[in-house]
Amino acid sequence: MRVLVFFLLLLSGAQAFAQSRPKPILERPISGNFTQERVTVVLQRIGQQGGFSFSYPSNLIDPNETVTIAFTNQTVREVLNRLFNGRYQYKARENHLIISKAPAPPVKASTTVIVINGYVVDQSTGEKVPDASVYDKKSMASAVTDQFGYYKIRLDKKDPDIKLSVSKREYRDTLVIITAAENQYLDIPIRSLTTDLVAETATTVADTATVENGFDLPYESEANVQNIRDTLYQTVQTSFLPFLGTNGRLSGNVINEYSINFLGGYSLGTRQIELGFFFNVDRGDVRWLQIAGFGNLVGRNVSGVQAAGFFNVNGGGANAVQVAGFTNINRQNSVGVQVSGFANVDLHRYSGVQVAGFSNVVLDTARGVQVAGFANVVTNHYQGSQFAGFSNIATRKISGSQISTFFNYGHTVRGTQIGLFNYADTLGGVPFGLLSFVNKGYHKLELSADEIFYTNVAFRTGVRSFHNILLAGLRPESPFGEPTVWTFGYGMGTATRLARWLDLNVDLTAQHLNKGGFTNALSLLSKLHLGFDFRVARKFSIHAGGTLNAYLTDTSFTDYPVLFTDIQPSIFYDETFTNGNNLKMWFGGKVALRFF
Repeated sequence: MRVLVFFLLLLSGAQAFAQSRPKPILERPISGNFTQERVTVVLQRIGQQGGFSFSYPSNLIDPNETVTIAFTNQTVREVLNRLFNGRYQYKARENHLIISKAPAPPVKASTTVIVINGYVVDQSTGEKVPDASVYDKKSMASAVTDQFGYYKIRLDKKDPDIKLSVSKREYRDTLVIITAAENQYLDIPIRSLTTDLVAETATTVADTATVENGFDLPYESEANVQNIRDTLYQTVQTSFLPFLGTNGRLSGNVINEYSINFLGGYSLGTRQIELGFFFNVDRGDVRWLQIAGFGNLVGRNVSGVQAAGFFNVNGGGANAVQVAGFTNINRQNSVGVQVSGFANVDLHRYSGVQVAGFSNVVLDTARGVQVAGFANVVTNHYQGSQFAGFSNIATRKISGSQISTFFNYGHTVRGTQIGLFNYADTLGGVPFGLLSFVNKGYHKLELSADEIFYTNVAFRTGVRSFHNILLAGLRPESPFGEPTVWTFGYGMGTATRLARWLDLNVDLTAQHLNKGGFTNALSLLSKLHLGFDFRVARKFSIHAGGTLNAYLTDTSFTDYPVLFTDIQPSIFYDETFTNGNNLKMWFGGKVALRFF
């Protein structure tokens, strides 16, 4: 507890220190009015008012030089620039401001390197504007004003005419033309859109740089991304990490023809090829080829081929072949082929082929083929087939087949379902499985009697052309005081409609006969049944037919139930095989009442 209290006190003390920390020397506001006063005296008064001292070589400033200057609530930096007109440079150290001679700008054979610095100022209020973007479209040099509105930009230009752009959210874009290729101090006024009568004109210059994403991308809070509405273009970008490359801090505002990113890259978009040895992030559209060792993150649409070792995530749609070691995710309508080691997820319509090690998910309409190691899910209409290692789910209409090892679900299925368990509200094809239930299909509850069991119940479910049969039977009064004989089993059947009131049934069933408890020996009774179903009322019919019976037992087991009590059919086949199993066959019959 004491440690926690100490930590909280230490944290609050650090915050209080950070809040009470004085402004940097060059940003401290000062006021003064001097007429033909010596420069050294002016510096002394500035230092006294700003709460610091100057340090400079004695031979740097002529003590007899006089100046006339007046300033009100201006920063130390602004006043010094007015005093010396860029002749000196300044560096703060502790509570001292060191003045030294400004170096002459180096001049190369074909390039002029200049440094431009100053403040970006609100034209109406005169206040300094923080987080404003200052940039040159040709050289891709840029700077962002600090919390005091100060910027410093280095330009490497052959062209002596420099066009410096200034952008800030809620301000009108400003263009400054610099004709003198030399170091200079320059304050840049910008006009707020809230007070600008031509605000509508300023807002219409936005083009594809304004990217609306359905999810948050990295670096979206970067000042240049927030401020700059214009779109910049480059042929080639090379980068080591986002903002550490040929496009510098402007990379999020640039559409590149080609982009090569050694660890990671960030751009507004790519038109031809983008290669990232680890990752690629694009705010806008990407087309033709994008490859990343780990992942691709795209704010809008992808066309062509997109491949990544782990993931491809797109805020728009994809008209592409997508290959990912883990997952492909598209938030808008997409067309193409998706292959992933784990999952493919599409939040809107998808057309094409999806292959995933675990699952494919489409949260809208889809068409094509889905193949998954575990499950396929489509939450709207689907045209195509689904193949899954475990389950297929289509919540609306599916025009195709569903094939899985365990469970298939479809609301309206115009195809075949093959799985251990199948469910459909409406099925136009045939379900094959251990148990299939079609809500608007074929259902019958049957009470019947035959030559062995006088009390049988069966449930038929599926479709008319093919359905499953679950059955059980009981002979409560066994002869000679023996235990109750009972049975359970499973079968398959088909019903062919001969007339509106008459069906022909063909069934094949297999059931295990038991005496008392469960008979733990071979006791298999198989039946091939042919009968007629006479419809009496809408949900009631009478059934009668004949059966071909085959009863397989093990001769080494002696406690089998007695088959026939009141009715003794003629056994026309009785054979014991070399393995000790005996097969008896006879013809029998069945009568039944059916409901539903």
